[in-house]
Amino acid sequence: MPGTEVVRAYRFALDPSDAERATLSRYSGACRWAYNYAVAKKTQAHQAWADRRTAYLEAGLSEGEAQARIKADGAELTDRVKVWDHHRKSLTLTVVGKPPLPAMQPPAGQEALVRRLAVARADAAGTSGERELLAESRATVNALKAQAFTAGFRTPTATDTSALWRMERDLPREEGGSPWWREVNVYCFTSGFDRAQVAWKYWQDSLAGHRAGQRQGYPRFKKKGHTESFSLFHDVKRPIIRLEGYRRLVMPGLGSIRIHNSGKRLARLVERGRAVIQSVTVSRGGHRWYASVLAKVQQDAPVLWVHIHDDGTRTRYLSRTQAEKAAGNCGRVRQIGRPTARQRAGGLVGVDLGSHHLVALSSPLDPADPATALVPHPPLLTDSLAKLAKAQRAMSRCQQGSGRWKKASARVSRIHQQITVRRASFLHGLSKKLATGFTHVAIEDLDLTALTTSTRDTPDKPGKNVTVKARFNRQLLDAGPGSLRKKLTYKTAWYGSQLVVLDQGEPVTGTCAKCKERNSSSDPSCSTFHCPSCGAVVHRHENSTANIVDAAHRKLRTVASDRGETQNARRATGSPGAPKAPGQGALSEKTPADAGATPGERSPSVPQQHHNQRGRAATPKAPKPFSRRSLRAGMIRLLADRQLHHDASDE
Repeated sequence: MPGTEVVRAYRFALDPSDAERATLSRYSGACRWAYNYAVAKKTQAHQAWADRRTAYLEAGLSEGEAQARIKADGAELTDRVKVWDHHRKSLTLTVVGKPPLPAMQPPAGQEALVRRLAVARADAAGTSGERELLAESRATVNALKAQAFTAGFRTPTATDTSALWRMERDLPREEGGSPWWREVNVYCFTSGFDRAQVAWKYWQDSLAGHRAGQRQGYPRFKKKGHTESFSLFHDVKRPIIRLEGYRRLVMPGLGSIRIHNSGKRLARLVERGRAVIQSVTVSRGGHRWYASVLAKVQQDAPVLWVHIHDDGTRTRYLSRTQAEKAAGNCGRVRQIGRPTARQRAGGLVGVDLGSHHLVALSSPLDPADPATALVPHPPLLTDSLAKLAKAQRAMSRCQQGSGRWKKASARVSRIHQQITVRRASFLHGLSKKLATGFTHVAIEDLDLTALTTSTRDTPDKPGKNVTVKARFNRQLLDAGPGSLRKKLTYKTAWYGSQLVVLDQGEPVTGTCAKCKERNSSSDPSCSTFHCPSCGAVVHRHENSTANIVDAAHRKLRTVASDRGETQNARRATGSPGAPKAPGQGALSEKTPADAGATPGERSPSVPQQHHNQRGRAATPKAPKPFSRRSLRAGMIRLLADRQLHHDASDE
């Protein structure tokens, strides 16, 4: 079975002592403080930029002119930062024994500074003054960047924020310092800076329209006790994060902490050299602490996709989408291995997500039990509503911040956490059955945000069926369709199947699966679908899954990608509709570029053209020699046909 390197997370429930719980809370508090520190620095720089922009707009400049003027105002300071940063990087490389950076092209007006710094580096080369010069350059770069941030000419990145924090961390608390930073691992702070950078990027991408989904808001500060988590890293060559036996996890600064579930699987992978631990993220959910260990694992998969570069090198990917994205217009994509026998027997399955039934399938999960085509919705939230309401009422009667209120809040969090864990466990099992039981899993691209929009009334627009819609939204969101799709995305790649996501707006619900006529008057709330054109009366889920299967086949029949280098839905070596030149035969399964292909690799589908993509003429496939058994079977069939023809002529 072919294999490749993947990044996987192994989640363990921790069983810490009271002292260890206090340490975990202290570490998560440091990460939260670092996140708020970074957000404050970014907000300050952005506000300074916004003030400059507003002033120029009020002066009568246009949006483009205002931004150009701000860029021109900060050009001189930005160029100085670039020159000093190049000086710092060159000194850093020289100190560690590496060749320095090549000489930079001096920006306009900075020629004298570039020459002066080059002379200083040459004079200090090989002496003790080189490290002193490096320390001076670091302080100068940080000071210049701080001026640029304060003036609004640039926004600090995670690296910039970390450098600023190292300058201020020993200051008193009143001056913005964190003199207690030695009590926790330094990675708690860097992980907080990285998370602030990610939140800022999400907001900017959403604002510019580059991020799909709901609009992301401006990054906000985190308060104590809300989503406590932190991340720790280590040097993989000298690992500190490791499993001690099967029941204890060792982390830097925290020592050995007992875990509830067994770490046998990850420990054995590490012992055999098939896994390398990269980092660990510790988080609190309800009344428990969890540790997610991130590791690079050599994983076997029934199907892999190989990107063959133009120079002959190969890169393996778990999914065809990743391979095609990496290939672009360069190289080819080829499949290694094939799905399992169980997956080939299942074929393609259509999955219709709903609120009454979690999923309705075109083929049952168990071929011997047709009832498994409908997976009922596990009433996780519904069964816990009474208990949850009782706990929330008790919490509402307590004074916020008191001891009783904290205990009541912990009970509410525990109930929510139990629901979350049970839902995740159910979805993990279902997604694995789908990924391991079928070659293709087809689902709709649902807009859950629009689908679960509230119909709450307003003074201008009274709502309709508000209570019914609220129950529907709660039931659908409790099913977790978004989480199911997320799990199917990576599990289909792990187990050798493919996820087919239909285009948004595909007419699935209101189209008859038999005559393909659309019924605009169809009521989605009715469990039976009536077709006024052909008179078909079928269950709505059965009709929807059939339409999903048809749409998936149409999508797969257009050769897996327009590049013609992958297999189509029938696993054929080319598109059935591709025209053939007169007299053109089958193309060779192996081209000269395929020399050295590893055993088990499948030949890609080749476009039916007289020349391949590289312009070389296609080589006809050599005929295979007949075996004695095949010749004997052919002669027997020929003699039998002749005898039948002779008997028919006698009659």
